[in-house]
Amino acid sequence: MDPTVGNVKKKYNVQDSWKTVNKSLRIQVGEDLYNSWFTRMEPHKIENGVLTLSLPTLFLKSWIKSRYSDKLLEIWKAEIPEINQVELRVRNHGEKKSESSNSEGYPSSDNTSSQNIQFTDDNASANNGTPLDRRYTFNNYVVGRSNALAHAAAMRVAQPQRNAPIEFNPLYIHGPVGTGKTHLLNAIAWETRVRNPERKILFLSAVRFMSSFVEAVKSKDTISFKKIFADVDLLLIDDMQFLQGKAVQQEFCHIFNALDTSKHQIVIAGDSPPSKLEMLDDRMKSRLSGGLVAQIGPTDFDIRRGILEKKVAQTLRGNTRIEISSAVLDFLARRIQSSGRELEGAMNRIIAAHSLNKRPITVEEAAISIQDLISEEQNRQIMIEDVLRTISGHFNVTRQDILSSRRHKTIVYPRQIGMYLAKILTSRSLPEIGRKFGGRDHTTVLHAVRKIERLIQSDDSIKNSIASLENSLKE
Repeated sequence: MDPTVGNVKKKYNVQDSWKTVNKSLRIQVGEDLYNSWFTRMEPHKIENGVLTLSLPTLFLKSWIKSRYSDKLLEIWKAEIPEINQVELRVRNHGEKKSESSNSEGYPSSDNTSSQNIQFTDDNASANNGTPLDRRYTFNNYVVGRSNALAHAAAMRVAQPQRNAPIEFNPLYIHGPVGTGKTHLLNAIAWETRVRNPERKILFLSAVRFMSSFVEAVKSKDTISFKKIFADVDLLLIDDMQFLQGKAVQQEFCHIFNALDTSKHQIVIAGDSPPSKLEMLDDRMKSRLSGGLVAQIGPTDFDIRRGILEKKVAQTLRGNTRIEISSAVLDFLARRIQSSGRELEGAMNRIIAAHSLNKRPITVEEAAISIQDLISEEQNRQIMIEDVLRTISGHFNVTRQDILSSRRHKTIVYPRQIGMYLAKILTSRSLPEIGRKFGGRDHTTVLHAVRKIERLIQSDDSIKNSIASLENSLKE
């Protein structure tokens, strides 16, 4: 490992730069995407302007290379101008990673060797699992009508009656992005650890499960991979909608059946109910539906208000010099309705603005601080059905044609514009948009979005036409 750039006049520490790049990358791609794909990336060296980054699997390398090579170069070049190329490679099996910490300041837990996975007291997870977030406990989870069932079920799983049989297995929690699914999974793990420290807990994102399995196949050590789950008492899987690949799903099904048969608890979270997870076969959908399926609906005013109160208490920590009135909290809870993360981001911005301009935090000042967020929020009220209806009328094609598999250019072009508008004007994820547009996968949506972006940059008539469609949807 070469920690510095030695062939330029100025010395750069790659690890220090990596911390800055990570922050920028997380902001630009979004929290969910970052956690799913980039947490296992490692910087290695810079030679002759070429930065080498490594990943544990060929799958991760290929996925990131095809989609984010330019973005990685852009971010790294902003940090170290001498970099003119980013090269991705797959780490050798057993190769030691550089010493670093994750973004939350906890010890890194990304050992890719399946045989080295073990429970750790520091983060109540596994070396190959997703580190738990200390912020997400039952104590700071805000309960309302839209999430009451999911919360009660999670509490029951984390606080079982002694010697009582498992009631909900699996527990499947689903809901839109930013409604608290990951929070509940973390809370279950933390509460279980406190009440039953002897229980082995494994918390994994679906992407982490997938990449670990691929690594095990590559190293011809699937037996060790299977052993990871043999004595797991509580398995938590997040973002189930990202579990792709027939072999991966088959392996997950085997593990699921083994744990279920041995009466070990399984908790899964996804953005849709099991029946709507189109990448899963019917057998797996049936198994996931066989326990308790608990939906988390969009946050209502009371929940949003509660989230803000907890955020204020957490951020200020008794700082009496900053006062945030109930009127400001009410304003934010009414105007920002998309997710808890958006609310927390808005509050962070308001407090930061106050610290810079030294003006009291009033409703008027709050509105100025989050003006762009409010505008984005209004855009998010647009539904995909609105997009489909507008596109259908504008291009004189039927909704059925747009959702069909037809590949004629008179259909494909409106379909791609529709996907693009759905991406920029709604809060729906790429997989969700794909499902709404005839059951297509997220890569198809991403291709459409990028194609329309290129056309907008190169053709003013197309740019104006799409702008007109945007305006009509916003009216």
